[in-house]
Amino acid sequence: MTLEERVAEATTMPKQVRLFLLAALISLLTSGAVFARAMHRGENCSVPADTVIQGSLFVFCQNLDIAGKVEGNLIGIGLRATITGEIGRNVYLAGLELDLTGTVHGDLHYLGLMLELASAEAAPRPPVLGQLTFAALSFKLDADAQVFGAITGFGYQALLDGEVRGEVNYWGSAFLLDNVLQGDVYTTVGNPEADVSDVETLLLPLGIEFAPAAPGLTITSNGRISGNLEYIGPAEAAIDGSIAGEVTYYSTVPVFIPELPQRGLATLFYDHFVRELTVLLTVGILGIALAGRRFRYPLTQLRRRPAHSFVIGMLLFIISFPIALILLLATLFIVLLLLVLNLDGVALPVATFLGLVNVCLIGGFYFCAIFIARAVFGLGLGRMVLQIAADRASARRRPRLSVIIGVALLALLTSLPVLGFLFNASALFLGLGAIASTTMGWLRAMRSGRFGTISGFEQDQLSRQDQPQTLPGEPIPQAGGRALLPANAGFDDLPDGFDPDFFFSDD
Repeated sequence: MTLEERVAEATTMPKQVRLFLLAALISLLTSGAVFARAMHRGENCSVPADTVIQGSLFVFCQNLDIAGKVEGNLIGIGLRATITGEIGRNVYLAGLELDLTGTVHGDLHYLGLMLELASAEAAPRPPVLGQLTFAALSFKLDADAQVFGAITGFGYQALLDGEVRGEVNYWGSAFLLDNVLQGDVYTTVGNPEADVSDVETLLLPLGIEFAPAAPGLTITSNGRISGNLEYIGPAEAAIDGSIAGEVTYYSTVPVFIPELPQRGLATLFYDHFVRELTVLLTVGILGIALAGRRFRYPLTQLRRRPAHSFVIGMLLFIISFPIALILLLATLFIVLLLLVLNLDGVALPVATFLGLVNVCLIGGFYFCAIFIARAVFGLGLGRMVLQIAADRASARRRPRLSVIIGVALLALLTSLPVLGFLFNASALFLGLGAIASTTMGWLRAMRSGRFGTISGFEQDQLSRQDQPQTLPGEPIPQAGGRALLPANAGFDDLPDGFDPDFFFSDD
C-alpha cells in the first residue's frame, strides 16, 4: 500500500477514532509513561523524575537511580541503587548498597550489604508502607523515616533511629534503638566485648563506608518500646529508655556446672512409654479397622525379606529429605515466576494448590514412615510373640491382640535410654521398607492387568494356597524321580514353641 492510499484510508476513519488516537499520542508524549513491563540493564540505569512505568520494572544494573514512578513491582539486581521516587507495589532487590528516600507502597525485600532508609527533606513521607524483610550487613533507619509494617532482618547491625509501627525480629550482632517502636521486639545479639575492627577492614576493597556499632542490645534514653522485649545474648542489654511490656532475657553463656534434671529417669521413661503406646496403638487399631487385611499385607515382605525391607526403608527415609526440599523449592520458583510475569491473580491459587499438594505428599509420607510403618512392625512383632505363646492360628485370628502386644513391646524398647533410638529407627526402616515393597507389588499387578474384582496381590495369595502343600517329613520331589532332603531337615534342634512357618507365611 502506497503512502497516498494510507492517507486516503486514514481520512475515511470515523472522527471519534481519530480523536481518540490523537489524545493517546499526546498523553504518551507528555507524561512519559511506558506501558506494559520494562527491562533496564547495563552499567547505568535510571528512571527520570517525569517518567511513569506502568507494570513491573526488571533491572540488572551496576548503578540504579529511580527518581520517577514504577506502578508495579521492582525486581532485579542493582549493585548501587538509589530510590527517590515511588514504587507502587513491592521491591525485590539484591545488590551492595540501597539508599531509599522515596516511598515503597508495598513490601521491601532486600539482599545486600548496606541498606539505609530515609525520608526526603522536601516532601517527608514514610519510605516503606508495608513490611520490611532484609539480609544485610548494616541496616539503618534514619530519624526522619518511618516503617509502618513489621521488620524481619538478618545481618551484623540494625540501627533504628526512626519510628517503627510494627514488631521487629532481628538476628545479628548489634541492635540499637533510638526512637519509638510500637510493637514487640525479638532479637539475638552478640557479645559487647567482641572486637569489630576486622569487619570494617573487609569492606575497604569495595569502597563502602561502614562504621560498625558496638555489639549487643542498646536502647538509648530516646528509645521506647510499646510492646514486649525478648532478646538472646551473652550479656544483658544496656537499657536507658522505657519498655511498656515485659522484658525476657535468655543468656547464651555456657553453664559448666551440670544440672540435675527436674524429673527422674523413671518419670521420663514412663512419659515416653505412655506417649509411644498411645500413638502407635491408635494407629494400629485404626489401620486394622479401616484397611482390614490390607494393613497386614506388608507382613509378608517383613517376614520373608527383613534385610531387604530394612535397606529399602532406610534409603527411602534418607532420600525423602532432599526430595521434600526440591518440591518446596520448585513451588517457590513457580510462584516467583508468576509474580515476575505480573500474574498475581494466578499466583495465589497456584501457590495454594501446590502448597496443598506438598502438604499431602510430604506430610503423608512422613506420617506413613513415622506412625504407620512402626505400627505395622508392631503388628508383626506382636504376632510373633503370640505365635510363640499360643499357636499360629490363634495369632492370625486375633490381629488386635497382636497389635496391643507388639506395640507395647515396641514402646517399651524405644523408651530405653540411648538404645531406644536404635530400636525406633530399626522399626521405622523395617516397616517402611515392607510397605514400599508391598506397594510396588500392587503397582506391578496393576501394570500386568491383574487388578480386577480382586487385587493381584490377593490373587497371588490364593494361587499359593491352591498349590499342593508338602507335608513335614515327606521327601521333596525332584526331576528324574530322585528325592533330596526331607522338608523339615535342619529344624530338629530348634527350641520349643519356635514356629519356622512364621518367617515363610504368606498371610
